[in-house]
Amino acid sequence: MTLRLTLPYLSSLRPAALPFIVLLAAWFSLPYMPRWHADYALLLQALPYGLGVLLLLLTQLFNQGRIGQMAILTLVTYALVQQRLQVQLSDANTYWVFFWLCLLWPVNVALIRYLPERRPLSLGGMIFPAILGLQFLVLAALSISDWYSASLNWTAGFREQASAGLLPLPAWISFTLSAALIINRLPQQSDTPLALLALLLLHGWLFYRLDASQISVLVSSLSLLLLFATLLINNHHLAFIDELTGLPGRRALMNDLKHRHGRYLLVMADIDHFKQFNDTHGHDVGDDVLRLVAAQLNKTSGGGRAYRYGGEEFTLIFPSSELSECLPFIEATRERIASYPLIVRNRQQRPETQRQGKKQRGQSNNSKTLNVTMSFGAARRNSGESIEELMKRADKALYKAKENGRNRVEKAK
Repeated sequence: MTLRLTLPYLSSLRPAALPFIVLLAAWFSLPYMPRWHADYALLLQALPYGLGVLLLLLTQLFNQGRIGQMAILTLVTYALVQQRLQVQLSDANTYWVFFWLCLLWPVNVALIRYLPERRPLSLGGMIFPAILGLQFLVLAALSISDWYSASLNWTAGFREQASAGLLPLPAWISFTLSAALIINRLPQQSDTPLALLALLLLHGWLFYRLDASQISVLVSSLSLLLLFATLLINNHHLAFIDELTGLPGRRALMNDLKHRHGRYLLVMADIDHFKQFNDTHGHDVGDDVLRLVAAQLNKTSGGGRAYRYGGEEFTLIFPSSELSECLPFIEATRERIASYPLIVRNRQQRPETQRQGKKQRGQSNNSKTLNVTMSFGAARRNSGESIEELMKRADKALYKAKENGRNRVEKAK
């Protein structure tokens, strides 16, 4: 029981696990980079470019615009560090490039976070590369203008801080604000924003420790590998996770059943009178009902795992094959759903009436409370029984629960 109670917390921490591992890998790998570079210099130098090109092709194929844009930014940063920042930062011209790179890099990450998700090689997807190119043109024009000497003098004070291993103060502010923007209103499936945050930390560390041997190779390679993993995770979510409810979908259910052996309990569940919710209150309320039911099913104890089978139908799988052991957990879920109040607000009502309704507590005319019930059909898998036969028996039990009055659990024969 203790393990089951901790699973929701582990699930919420899962998106942060991979970025955290990458950050640790960067920290512990840095001391070994000189030795690895001595043995595999050409391979390590070319690795970020190879990873970046392959990642861009995959992001185009799988329509992952933000990951593609981050790959572009990572590649451009790596090339710039390799070409322009391989000398001492005490040089005024080198520090000028370093200063603007530190200042603008987190700004570009925040832009990627909030730009619309578009395929990289599309008109909308080219917005970010165009912004990046515009930044280069502005800085290139500044470097040949009369303002260049003045900008060198302006960064002179920050260049003195560089000798102590400090980033310029504007860069600290830029990184802090960008990190706050990235984590603002973090969505439930937050793998991409957390990957962006990890890349922000990695590159902040890169700029802070720019004097470390081969740190740009390490940071760029790990950044691109993290983006690769995030791409795979995002596509896994698209294929196996139901977008509306957040539960594993039918494909995930069938995949799970194919890999289960021995005896287990399969429960088919259906929302009672769901069509009436849609017809009477609209599809928005119907979606709220589905989300409510999914959230309560996901809290099922006893090892039960919830799936959205399709429409208003859901599935529970219990590792135990005995209904007597699983019935209390199914009944607890059924009762929890039936007793949960769903408040439906009248969105067509005028704001003035809504304000009056808020003042009249207990007599609000702009909302009503609904109750949702579910029927359940449970079937124990018999030895040698196919998945189709098992699901058919569970469906028959579900129909029996409907015929016997709904809001109940029936066992298959």
